Amino acid sequence: MLLRCFFAWLVGGAVACALPQADPAEMYAHAMATRYAPYADWQPVVDVDALAVQAAESAYWQTPAAIAAAREATALPLAGLHLALDPGHVGGKWAEAEWRQFRIAANDFYVREGELVLEVAQRVRAHLVELGAEVTLLREANVRVNPKGPVDYLQLAAQQVPAPKEASLAELINYGVALRARAVRLSIVVGDLAARARLVNETIQPDALISLHINAARWPVVVAADEPAKKDTIEPATCHESSSMGTLRLVASNHVHALIFGCMSQRELQSVRQQAQLAVKLSNGSGTAEWRLGAALAEAFALGTGLPASTYGGTNAILLDAQSPYLFARNLMLLRSVECPTVLLEPYVANSVAVYSRIQAALANRATGAALAADDILLEYTDAVVAGVLACYAAE
Repeated sequence: MLLRCFFAWLVGGAVACALPQADPAEMYAHAMATRYAPYADWQPVVDVDALAVQAAESAYWQTPAAIAAAREATALPLAGLHLALDPGHVGGKWAEAEWRQFRIAANDFYVREGELVLEVAQRVRAHLVELGAEVTLLREANVRVNPKGPVDYLQLAAQQVPAPKEASLAELINYGVALRARAVRLSIVVGDLAARARLVNETIQPDALISLHINAARWPVVVAADEPAKKDTIEPATCHESSSMGTLRLVASNHVHALIFGCMSQRELQSVRQQAQLAVKLSNGSGTAEWRLGAALAEAFALGTGLPASTYGGTNAILLDAQSPYLFARNLMLLRSVECPTVLLEPYVANSVAVYSRIQAALANRATGAALAADDILLEYTDAVVAGVLACYAAE
């Protein structure tokens, strides 16, 4: 009975059960073992008994049920919902430095993730506002959310980049390049994620946050014909191009998935900061609503794109429900830092044969002012997000 109640509590279902009589510590323990740290020895680190009696601070967000209950019968279907949209990454002049830029041929349009998802966010906002929701974007242009620039991180970067081993000009130049690159990354990636979380928690305070991304596969690299033959190498799964990689080759795989917070590793559980973030997410009940929103968005993308679900081969993510193969829990910085229900979307594989051609077609139409195609990939992305939000918040 307890497990049935616990599952209903997690997904926000209407299963009748006596949840007030359930042991909170036992529910926290089950959540830790199945979602938040399924591959780690969490018992020495997380005191579920202490969490069970700890008074959680009043949340700034409302559940789907609370929003629906307060909505008048004649109101628009999303009236009362305040949603924040995070167009992932930055784009623009930062796209190359954040490793979210590539093209296959010199005359192709650059694929810049931050720019693509910004358009999606703007289109989603327009649709949701028409349906009665209040929608706030974390950024409105291809600029950092973080007010601190790379120069503000030089001191920290110097602590992380190994000093030159010798005082030669070549070594000093290499050190300077590495120092600059690290300072830029700290500003536009690590610092920007922290700034986005603060913006959501302290200023926007929405009912939920949806972070928009486009996935990418590891690059298989083909060497030039005049280079010595060697085995293909694999680059990290980031969407960027580098002259040192040889000729880029698109992949065949294409899939979609959504992520919510969970699956902390043993090392991550040792972090005092991450322990505190976990305690907040556990005690404020956001896991329930974000599972529900994540499942709704995942199903909307499955139906809207017709793509298969992504898979994870390691222990850095966990499938939460075999009946919902598109939704995983993973410990990403934004997911654990934002206090309200948060879902991160990773549809499509940008460097796949199918998606690359669709993105090129979409960018060409925008560049020439031509009418957008019925199967425009950014319109398809937009429709799936809107459908998922409606499924979660409009019907009760």
